[in-house]
Amino acid sequence: MEWAERLYKLWRRLVFMEFAASAPCKCILFGEHYVVYGAPALSVAIEPRNSAVFSDAPPGAGARLFSPFGEGRILPSGEYEGVKELGIFAAVARKIADGRAIPSCSVEFLSAWKLKGVGSSASLCAAFAAGMLRLCGKKHDGNLVFEAAQEGDLVAHGGRASGIDARTVSLGAPIVFRRSFQPPKFEFAKAGFALPKNCSLLLIDTNAGKKDGTSKMLARFAAGFGIRGTPQDAGDGKREAVLSEYARVWAGIEDELRRPTADGLGRLMDENHALLLKRKMSSEGIEAAVAEAKKAGAYGAKLTGGGGEGGAVLALFENGDVGGAKQRIAERTGFACYPARLSGKGACVDEGRPKATGGTPLRGNGALPAR
Repeated sequence: MEWAERLYKLWRRLVFMEFAASAPCKCILFGEHYVVYGAPALSVAIEPRNSAVFSDAPPGAGARLFSPFGEGRILPSGEYEGVKELGIFAAVARKIADGRAIPSCSVEFLSAWKLKGVGSSASLCAAFAAGMLRLCGKKHDGNLVFEAAQEGDLVAHGGRASGIDARTVSLGAPIVFRRSFQPPKFEFAKAGFALPKNCSLLLIDTNAGKKDGTSKMLARFAAGFGIRGTPQDAGDGKREAVLSEYARVWAGIEDELRRPTADGLGRLMDENHALLLKRKMSSEGIEAAVAEAKKAGAYGAKLTGGGGEGGAVLALFENGDVGGAKQRIAERTGFACYPARLSGKGACVDEGRPKATGGTPLRGNGALPAR
């Protein structure tokens, strides 16, 4: 048995040359909330990336989780103990381990984003899943990373996560995503989407200290259609009511995707936002940001992600206007603005420790569900 113990210790040293796994975030260009009930949506992966940094832990410790706001532990059995926010990662670990003991490790989560609505919970879950695959001795499997990240995102969002966040950050490419219910499955296709020439996206963070959680906004959207429970429980009739309201906008989007223009995309962004405003997904802050973006020359502007108080706004500008618009919006509203860089890489293992992210906390920035 002595040789086996030595081999095990050598394997641990090789595996635990500290490594990081990372994943992009996402922004939804069209279709948030409607996608939960089976409508198509267009989503793109964006950077900078969120990270999970893995290091060694004593045998039998399970996965020890660390973040700026608290700690937790996933026991070898898959049960969780610790702060509520980190509990989403237990669902991810169980999916990857597939009935086996959770491997011993220490994991530190680093969030690169400060704003809500960019899929940070799915991104962190996907990064964690990619690292856990390595620890379990499995080859990288994009579909399994998606499935595991979706398990965590369902916990984060009260069972109503559509899957678009997890699929986008796992794949790292623009996608058209659709969910079907009979039988339940997630359908996606690479969109081959590119922004119109000389155009850029600007994300606006309307957080002024108070935020509505995504679960709350998903429940509000559902209540507007008389839906209780999960999307699967809604029934075909009520799901069809959701789809029919959005169908005209999506028909225009399909036409625009063949040869996107700044004017066409901007108009459709405005139309999609009008539907979300009608369904009470917006807020005073979001409306102020949309208005200022338009005054600053945006072709179009809309909420992106869950919406509500403290939600994010996405605006389309000419490249040369982004700097001035960012300054104007910040001066007029006090909101921080972030140019969005499209990503071409999904969740993966990155050797070495990532560069410091400035100590961005995970709570209060939309990265994880609030208590």
